[in-house]
Amino acid sequence: MHFGHPDLCDLDEAVLHQTPFPMRHAATSDVRFFDRYWLSAADPHGKAAFIAGLGVYKNTGSCDGYIAIQSGTRQHNARFARPLDDDRDTMTVGDIRISVEEPFRRIRLVAEPVSSPLAADLTWTSSFPPHLEAHHFDAPAGRTMQDMTRYDQVGRWNGWIDHGDGRIEVDNWWGARDHSWGLRPGVGGFEKSHGDPSMKADMPTAPRKSMLHLVLFAEAGDNFLALQYRENAEGRRLALDGELIGRDGVRRRVGDLDADITFVEGSRAYSHVKLDVTMEDGTSLAVEAEPLMHAWAYSGTGYDGGYRDGRGLGAWRGTLAEYDVYEYVPPEGVLLDGRPVQPGHREQPVTVSIDGAPGMGHCPIITRGTLPRRGVGG
Repeated sequence: MHFGHPDLCDLDEAVLHQTPFPMRHAATSDVRFFDRYWLSAADPHGKAAFIAGLGVYKNTGSCDGYIAIQSGTRQHNARFARPLDDDRDTMTVGDIRISVEEPFRRIRLVAEPVSSPLAADLTWTSSFPPHLEAHHFDAPAGRTMQDMTRYDQVGRWNGWIDHGDGRIEVDNWWGARDHSWGLRPGVGGFEKSHGDPSMKADMPTAPRKSMLHLVLFAEAGDNFLALQYRENAEGRRLALDGELIGRDGVRRRVGDLDADITFVEGSRAYSHVKLDVTMEDGTSLAVEAEPLMHAWAYSGTGYDGGYRDGRGLGAWRGTLAEYDVYEYVPPEGVLLDGRPVQPGHREQPVTVSIDGAPGMGHCPIITRGTLPRRGVGG
């Protein structure tokens, strides 16, 4: 006899509830509610890399996920979707499965080459405890656009990946991962226009105001540095959050940041980043980063209006699998079947140094609109 109930899961036996509902129910009816894992790794020699992710959208009844493998000038993408009610409790969609074997310590990622040639069997082990970002909340024009939590962590991957041309051994590759949940724009297949005339009802995006957003997860020596920084077109800081975690477990908050970014002429790709970081205790860090390989084109994963229907993450699609291969054209062009595609925001594997100690990191710099102070055009 099965002693469960279709509306209950194992977590309902714990005293962790935050709402009057069972754990399988979201506390809000907003279709943008999501709960998502993101995983990444890069070969320290820059020969190959992978990213993978899986999201659950309780209010659209859908689950989607992806795996992408970068090798040479090609990015191999597989995207999946399924009805959430088929299974609300496991992180499985299409050919991929993510399992937490030990919380905050060990994760396994498996991809079977059923719907595409992409395959993997990988285990990630953390190097440091997670960084919990400051809560993200944004409500322009009186409508909540973002209300979410995210934590970040770095570690090492071991196992193998295959994009259809033979196994690539993954031996102690550095990688970052995050887990986020809540509300954010561009989830569910549409974005409602409300109050702000710069919103476009047919675009699953936030208001189109010029901005620069820098994210850095970096490990060098005995330190894990997590940073998020945003500025507007005039260079005025809109947000700063960061923390340095030592291998001894000591945590120090970031208090100030000055960023010097060298962009490749005529593009939004960068060639060098120099950060002068001041901690809240008055000490400073000298951080530098350079691209290790070309940036990920995120439309291949389903972000930024990805999927062939153009609706992005969280939209109801029933059961679906898509596969394609992007060709990278320096400095930031992307081709699919010889035709240009919009790559969406760019996530960048990098080499880093922190106070002269070498290491690796992940450093997206997302720009939008005209940024005169940075020499970036519209």
